[in-house]
Amino acid sequence: MPRPKPKLPSTADQLLLDAAVDIKQNPDATETAFMARQLVQCTLPHSDPGDTPIWTRTNGNLTLVIQPHIDRQTRKAMYPYGSIPRLFLFWLVTEAKRKKSRHIRLGNSLDNFMREIGLNPRTGGGKRGDAKRLQQQMRRLIDARISFESETETHGRYLHMDVSSSAEFWWDSNKSDQENLWESWIELGEKFYEAVTLSSVPVDLRALRALKRSPLALDLYAWLTYTAFVATKARRPRTVPWEALHSQMGAEYAEIRMFRTNVRLALKKIQLVYPELKLELTSDGMTVLPSRSAISAAN
Repeated sequence: MPRPKPKLPSTADQLLLDAAVDIKQNPDATETAFMARQLVQCTLPHSDPGDTPIWTRTNGNLTLVIQPHIDRQTRKAMYPYGSIPRLFLFWLVTEAKRKKSRHIRLGNSLDNFMREIGLNPRTGGGKRGDAKRLQQQMRRLIDARISFESETETHGRYLHMDVSSSAEFWWDSNKSDQENLWESWIELGEKFYEAVTLSSVPVDLRALRALKRSPLALDLYAWLTYTAFVATKARRPRTVPWEALHSQMGAEYAEIRMFRTNVRLALKKIQLVYPELKLELTSDGMTVLPSRSAISAAN
């Protein structure tokens, strides 16, 4: 009886394994990207919240509040959600840090821009093509109103941190190789740019590309990178209860038990691309131990 053929890894699994090998063998070859610290502490929706007038995410006393883009034709709420707006934000923040400017040009070619954030512009302009999804999610992101609220019994602080104050896009997702179609730009919101300039979290772009299919994995990776840094600086572990982590980045999961299961699955991938990460999981929560940074000191 012939032996069954071994199951080959999927494209996503192979990308993850390749990134893990590269990061382990070349730890100093970091491709550094950045995210605003506030959006690491409280993250965007993982799935579409639907036609609701407001959406929130809470981390301790800090609450992220999103008021959505309203479609002119349907009058329905359109929220940024999933992996694509996260990857786009990483790219925007990184460009702003590098160029020290609020004015960000998306590039002369859609191909170059999409490859920069690990997407494939050759999947076409259909509904599920990367080019079309990017167009939709960018519009939702820059038209959304993003605010942070911090409240205690005696004090309240409110920050409106919209990603963009103005923008101009030229779209033709079926002709992504025509350079004259991509003279697009975004002017970052003043408060968003200030937040990026003053405090942003560095991550390895190689890890982002490998984790790009999972918004939960992207959120956890950025948060763990930041939290490990904080724990190392303080020289003591940081423990977060499952209930708090669920409020911070897992509100879409109706049950904490299901959220915990998905976190454990995401952590298996994250620890491949962040091998220096040290943490402990218990039935009560997650403890992040002082760990070597995911980013080489040389970067």
